Amino acid sequence: MKNFSCKLTKRAVPLLLTALLAACASGPAPAPKAPKAKIEMGLVTQSASQYLQQASASEGELRQQWLLLAARAYTEQGDMASAAQLLSSLEENLAEAPTLQAEYRLLMAEQAKEEQKRSYALALLDWPLDWPLDRAQWQHYYRLKGELYQLSAAPLPASAAFYTLSKYQSADDQQLSFEALWHNLGQVDEQALLEAVSQSQDPQWRGWLELAWLAKHFAIQPSTLVGELARWQRSNPAHPAAQNLPADLQRALTVQPYRPQSVAVLLPLSGRVAAQAKAIQDGLLSRALEQDSGRQIRFYDTGSLDAAEAYQTAVAEGAEFIIGPLLKSNVDKVVAVADPQMPMLLLNQPANLPQAEEHHYFFALSPEEEAMHVAEKLYQDGRQHPLVLAPASSLGRRMAREFEATWLTLTEEPAEVHYFDRTDTMQASVRGALQVDASLERIKSVRQAFGRTTKADFRSRGDVDAIFIIADSGEIRLLKPFIDVNISVFAQPPQLYTSSRANAKADNGQERRDLDRLYISDMPWLLGETPVRSKVSELWPERSDSQLRLYAMGHDSWALIDRLAQMRVFSGYRIQGLSGQLAVADDGVLSRQLGWAQYRRGRLRAEQ
Repeated sequence: MKNFSCKLTKRAVPLLLTALLAACASGPAPAPKAPKAKIEMGLVTQSASQYLQQASASEGELRQQWLLLAARAYTEQGDMASAAQLLSSLEENLAEAPTLQAEYRLLMAEQAKEEQKRSYALALLDWPLDWPLDRAQWQHYYRLKGELYQLSAAPLPASAAFYTLSKYQSADDQQLSFEALWHNLGQVDEQALLEAVSQSQDPQWRGWLELAWLAKHFAIQPSTLVGELARWQRSNPAHPAAQNLPADLQRALTVQPYRPQSVAVLLPLSGRVAAQAKAIQDGLLSRALEQDSGRQIRFYDTGSLDAAEAYQTAVAEGAEFIIGPLLKSNVDKVVAVADPQMPMLLLNQPANLPQAEEHHYFFALSPEEEAMHVAEKLYQDGRQHPLVLAPASSLGRRMAREFEATWLTLTEEPAEVHYFDRTDTMQASVRGALQVDASLERIKSVRQAFGRTTKADFRSRGDVDAIFIIADSGEIRLLKPFIDVNISVFAQPPQLYTSSRANAKADNGQERRDLDRLYISDMPWLLGETPVRSKVSELWPERSDSQLRLYAMGHDSWALIDRLAQMRVFSGYRIQGLSGQLAVADDGVLSRQLGWAQYRRGRLRAEQ
């Protein structure tokens, strides 16, 4: 063994010298290359110009990554035009890598959201959920989806998106997602919540759905709700809401519902509005008979009594809850003398809403509120350039102003309004609004220059994508055909919307067909031939549509008594009444979310 080692050593020496000389000749060995740092998509830490500099020194997919990050930087600083320009340059040659495709689509969806093209934005986000994306991209994906669904009035999918977003967030960031989730669940009705519970395979998501259902179902029974919440907490000990219930739900637990045994109703049952008051009275009595709660109800006629005097008499005779009065002037009188501790549901709003009293509520069938909801509907539908056609009456101007104010709040863009004075000026108003008259003048000039046989079609403006028509049922049947014939063959027809004032049964099938494509808002039970409408019409066949709406107001007023206190403190507590989906704001004002339907082939078909 020793000899072998010596021989090996002697033979190794020349080899080592050769290696040493070679090393000296070639210089020091290069250090191993450090692996390239991974570029995280969905998150920017530099300015757009810095990313562009790095893109100019790169090529291939790396260059596309830097350009996408530059587009994201532009988007986050609000420079949508520069972002759009970069995205357009990438459109044709973008690599198929999921991270690049997702980043491109996320930023394009932000562009679409900015342009109120929410359906298109959601379509851009329809990609395989098994794509291996960066965490920040998934956060953007679910946050954007939640916002788009929320803007589109789809609260259940919005809640689901915010829930999934929370899974990609740190504990500190999750709270905002939980608040958005809970806010949207508050707008889902009980039946839809129950169906979602039965379909859910995710225990934590199912816990949120169950909690929202419990909160709605037992809201007017605080003592029962406490027990149900304790059971829910025992079943969901690790749930984020188990130790920290939503704030509005905690408030609802501490508020006792109204349980009056004697209810006074102040209505003008004689005089010029007696028919309207009688419709409210019938609605109240119908709901009282349905509930059969044993409460006493007493009516006071503000048509023959001073409203303040009627209120004081009702209190003296033991009333524990007041409904009414109806007329705005009478509301002012009663509010001036009312006891702040006396629960009241006033059926109108005073001229100037007073400082909010804890037990005073205001329920009005307000045309201005309808105009506000039409503006919200157009916004949810992704309309961008609406035009308003309104009568030059006090009511028409009030509704148009409310639409303008709401649209400006939603979009920071003004809405265009055109007024018509009389029925015989409608067509001229429509032509002026659509700029058809200017087109006809140009055609006239051309024919004067080149001869009367010159063929030319008029053109209408192409920038208007929606028209809100403020009109009654008679006016709408004139205005709608005027609009149809004044839309040129070169223009995309704008979508037409109107309010409940235009909703009345047409005399014949042809008149209904003339209204095709028109969207109309109203109380859900008055949109077409519903079972409730048929039943009420049988009982009171002589009543007009406006009186049927007052019937619904009375019906809902009685149903609200037990719920008002909780609705005020629990923002997620909404009820579906005959007059719409009802909620109560902090100041005690009730809001109504109406239903929508569209005329199609001569039939009014309600949206689901």
